[in-house]
Amino acid sequence: MKTLINIENGKKVKILKISGGKGIRQHLQCLGIHIGDVVTLKKSSFLGGPVLLEINGYDIALGKGVASKIEVEEIE
Repeated sequence: MKTLINIENGKKVKILKISGGKGIRQHLQCLGIHIGDVVTLKKSSFLGGPVLLEINGYDIALGKGVASKIEVEEIE
């Protein structure tokens, strides 16, 4: 299964699963990120920087640790 850190810049993905505890799921919900949402990966740095997503017209930056817990599938 792919996570947000394995996706190329500019790709649209659907969120399938959020691994981790209650705290991370609540944090993502507060940011407006839910299972079933379609997001666009705007920028991901392979050197350890944040992952920049676009969701519902907003840009959201997530750390690599959080992004690695979000399982996705690419949408064509």
